[in-house]
Amino acid sequence: MTSSDIDSYIATFMKPLKMAGYTENEHGSLELFKKGLPTRLNIRIINNSTAPPNTLRGWIEAICIE
Repeated sequence: MTSSDIDSYIATFMKPLKMAGYTENEHGSLELFKKGLPTRLNIRIINNSTAPPNTLRGWIEAICIE
């Protein structure tokens, strides 16, 4: 995934989430977000973290660092 693809994915994911009135902390939001990412990116974030992020915001920040 390129940087612009990641930015697009994040924006595409967040827009309907907010339109539906959900927050980043809603049950299932993080799991849905991770399912939309390429497996290799999920694995890289998990492997490069001392403790994998446990919030949607944490995953977004981790992706932006990658």
